[in-house]
Order: sequence, then structure tokens, then C-alpha cells
Amino acid sequence: MARSRPTDSPTDRSGFPSVPTGLELPDQSARTWLVTGATQGIGLEVARAAARAGARLVIPARDAERGQAVSEDLRRLGADVLVGRMDLADLDSVRAFAAGLDEPIDVLVNNAGTVTPRRRETTDGFEMILGTNFLGPFALTNLISGHLRGRVVIVGSGAHHSGRVDAADPHFRHRRWSIAAAYAQSKLCDMLWARALHERLAAQPTTVGVQLAHPGWAVTNLQNATGVPVLDRAVSGACRMIGQSAAEGCLPVLEAAVTGLPPLTYLGPDGFRQWRGKPEPQQASALARDDTAAEAIWDLGVRATGTDLGMADQQIHGRPSR
Repeated sequence: MARSRPTDSPTDRSGFPSVPTGLELPDQSARTWLVTGATQGIGLEVARAAARAGARLVIPARDAERGQAVSEDLRRLGADVLVGRMDLADLDSVRAFAAGLDEPIDVLVNNAGTVTPRRRETTDGFEMILGTNFLGPFALTNLISGHLRGRVVIVGSGAHHSGRVDAADPHFRHRRWSIAAAYAQSKLCDMLWARALHERLAAQPTTVGVQLAHPGWAVTNLQNATGVPVLDRAVSGACRMIGQSAAEGCLPVLEAAVTGLPPLTYLGPDGFRQWRGKPEPQQASALARDDTAAEAIWDLGVRATGTDLGMADQQIHGRPSR
């Protein structure tokens, strides 16, 4: 039996109550969560919290063995779990996963992300960080949009403040690539994508809301990106001193997922430089709040992936533009 939901929550139309958020979420037994990147780090902690609250979980996993291990972990917490294969760096994989989804999704957490020690490309020829952090999630969300019922959470990063998008060369084929530049660009794209997605959903008769969150400087495998083990250990050690655990870093994401908030609230830690602390609304960069830039990023996503909002259950013809 579906539990009743308050009708007097703030301006988000998705019917989520205003509640204090910790790892103990309000009852989620009537809801299904789809969490990307749930096999480790922030995504795993989000999935565990949702499982403890009674949610049904849909977990896309690139690695079948790891996906199975995580599903067993979540089932021990009492969750009903569905694991499907999906690699955000392969649009055919994203399409196949979306085509196989046949149930409503109340909470979609676009959390999965990557960094690479050197420039690499996805199966479709996109720069790997942009493809995994933005273009893959963009395609997934569009393709399953007909299944969405409540909330889309896009996990950003404070790195977006230094991000710049080169529309002529988003894949760093002709300009100098660096981890920092590629990651910051991908996270700025996520911020702008959220804005454009909100505008499109707000124009439709839907209750789906869009929220943003970032985990601060949380200790996850993303710190192990240099390709030099000694340096990776040093970076991780520094993160432990100035940052916070993945269990703490997931709190802004959880609050964005279950709390009644104004649309496009950007939650992050309230401590020094937003590295750690309690979830609080934060200010996105001026560029991340630019409507013209948001439309340009949406257009980039459509051209690259061949998907647009409302394409659920539709056959995509042709190949995406690189």
C-alpha cells in the first residue's frame, strides 16, 4: 500500500516532505530508486541509506560481479534489488538498459562519474570524463523519462566553478587535456544540464523535480586517478585529513533526494570551502546559472547522444554525432 504524502511541501511539485535528513531517511517503502555509480563510494552509501529506509533499488552496473556483490549487500539491509548491466561510456549499453526498464522510478540519482589519468575516449568516441559524467547520464535520463515519477538528483561538484566548455572542442581533440580541465568541464555541463532539464519538465504536466547536490571533498576512488600509486595514496591521505567520508559526503545527495526543496536547489557541505560539513543550499557559479549556456549544453547533449527528453520507448535511428 502506498503511503500518503504531504501536500504542503515547498515549491518542488514532486510531493516530498520537508524533513531533517541524516542516514536515517523517512519511509521509502512505496518508492523505487535508481542510483547510478552505486557499486562504490557516494552511490553505494546513497543506495544503502535508501535500502535501510525500505526503498526498492534499481542498480545499473558496468561490472556484473561487482553489481552482484552490491545487490547482496543491499538485500542484507532488507531491500528488493534489481541489477542491470549498463556502461555510461557506451551509448548502446545505455540504450539497452533503458529499453529493459519496465517500472516507474520515483528517485533517479545521477551519481556515477569518473576521472582518468590521461585522455581516453568512450566507445562512441567522446572524451571519457565528459562521456561518463555528462553525456551518458543525459542519454539515460532522456531514455527513461517516461518512467520518472518524482525526483531527479544530479550530483555535481565544486569543481564546476572553474569549468569552461569549449563548444568547438568539448572532447579535447585539439586543445590541451588535463584531469582538472576535463573534470571541471563535465561538472559544469551537469549543472547546466540540470537547469535545462528543469525548464523542460516545468513546461510539462509532470510532478518530476530536479535537484543538485555535491558531496564536498569526500574520500572515494575518484582520488585514485593519477596513475601513480604513491601519489594516489598521498592524495587520499590528504583527503582524509581535510575532507569527509563517503557516508558523510552522501548526505547532501540524500537530502536532495527526499526533502521538499525549491527547484534546482544546490546542496553541499556548509564547512570551509564546502569540503565537509552539514548539507546546506549553496550558490552555483554565475555561468552555471546562465539560461543561454544551459540551452547550449542541452543542444550539445542532443547532438552527441541522439536523445532528447521524452524519447522513452522510442527507437533511436542513426548514430549520434561526435
